[in-house]
Amino acid sequence: MLYVLVALLLLPFVRRRTSGVLRSIILVQTGKIGDFVCTTPLFRAVRSAFPEARIVLAVHPVNVTLARQLPFFDEIIAIPSGSLSGWQNKWQWIRQFRSRQFDLAICCSGGLAWPFILAMSGIPRRLGVTPNFMGRSTRFAQRLWTDSARHDGEQLIGSTYARLLGCLEINPVTPAKIIAGSPDAAAHVSIFLAAAGHSTSHRLAGIAISAANKLKELGQPLLAGVCRQILAADPEISIILLGGPGDQALAKALIEDLASPRVIDSCGQFALEEVPALLQRMDVFIGIDSGLTYMADALNIPLVSLAGPCNMKETRPVNAHAVILQEQLPCVPCAHIFKAPYSCHIGTRACIVNVQAGTIADAALALLSEHKGVLRP
Repeated sequence: MLYVLVALLLLPFVRRRTSGVLRSIILVQTGKIGDFVCTTPLFRAVRSAFPEARIVLAVHPVNVTLARQLPFFDEIIAIPSGSLSGWQNKWQWIRQFRSRQFDLAICCSGGLAWPFILAMSGIPRRLGVTPNFMGRSTRFAQRLWTDSARHDGEQLIGSTYARLLGCLEINPVTPAKIIAGSPDAAAHVSIFLAAAGHSTSHRLAGIAISAANKLKELGQPLLAGVCRQILAADPEISIILLGGPGDQALAKALIEDLASPRVIDSCGQFALEEVPALLQRMDVFIGIDSGLTYMADALNIPLVSLAGPCNMKETRPVNAHAVILQEQLPCVPCAHIFKAPYSCHIGTRACIVNVQAGTIADAALALLSEHKGVLRP
């Protein structure tokens, strides 16, 4: 709260005057991959509304390469986790942002630090999302926004972003997410699949085997059960395992367990900016509420999403070919955009482990059957 009190006292002296013309804009979204993808409609709307402005994106380092593939930004600044903590770090960012003389800030990240940093940077107009979960200090910090939109958790976060942009009379905001891969990624994917022995006559089912938040992970037994049932259902379906370099041990264990030449391990084989091209080769995707699922959603790929502990009222895949599976339990949802636990408070992870492998496999197979006439390249 001390930060906010300081900012409120100094704000009349640090705020720059503006001519009314928005020449320089900073957008802030320091969440992980899923948060970034869900914010792309806002990015597109701002660029469309201010085609001549210089737009700078402040983003988590993991999303820098994805952001570079989009045509909305003139500059991208990486904001590492933890780099906003403490007075010294905050003042470093304040000095940097103040020197750039931004006319407008639009912040899609929660917390106490951003209202303070953007206010002390002297930015005349500052728009921010007010989280639905706030402590007293964060609630007090919302006074530092010149305009805000409260997120109540009962509607999609995209609707909150649309109301926020309504403060600038930007309306409507097209809700479709957008994601793009690097130009040479498609060729890399083709070479990889050919080397892995994937037959182009086979349909391809992708499955994400891990998550940054371990609370959401399916786990090896459930993953193996889903894969086994899909493989048994159709001899012309291949499965590709998706994950990062840290998931290679799990992928190896799954491949040994399944013992099928139709299971391909892609973990750690592709940079993040290449993943969209890999996803575009899939006929169906299976994942949890994570970045890969929202990338598949943006690419309009048929998908099965295991919602687990997440609040589907505020964030979910929205393409016409998305199937969402979620256990109806008294403790669900416990994970929200602005308040996400990293462990199960009852110790069972029932919202994940109670889902039957057959239920997941059947949903994926139904999507494959529905789109049987469409074979991706």
